[in-house]
Amino acid sequence: MPLPSPSSPHPSPAADPLAPIGRELQRLLASARRSLDDEIRAYPTPIPRCDAQFNHLYEQRARLAQLLQRVDAALEDGAASRRLAGALAEFAASPALGERADEARLRELVAAALAQP
Repeated sequence: MPLPSPSSPHPSPAADPLAPIGRELQRLLASARRSLDDEIRAYPTPIPRCDAQFNHLYEQRARLAQLLQRVDAALEDGAASRRLAGALAEFAASPALGERADEARLRELVAAALAQP
């Protein structure tokens, strides 16, 4: 299989300048999802349908899973830059997952990367 040339319309994933940020986002989202899974699993039962805190946790986990799927798909794609930029923009526009320093730093990296032409 021939390697793509520098003028190829489909650069390799390694050539994508957003890929390292995407992989870091992938790790952060996976970690946050595991934390939410643990919190949901440890939630005291019985859980009434009107439990707003539990419903919020459940919805937050669903949003994280969807975003993580988009990031995963973009990173697996050979021409991921546009799809990955969309996932990064979605992350930047989303509410904070918590007060983690690594998330704050990643949000700064994402904002800087998306601001570049």
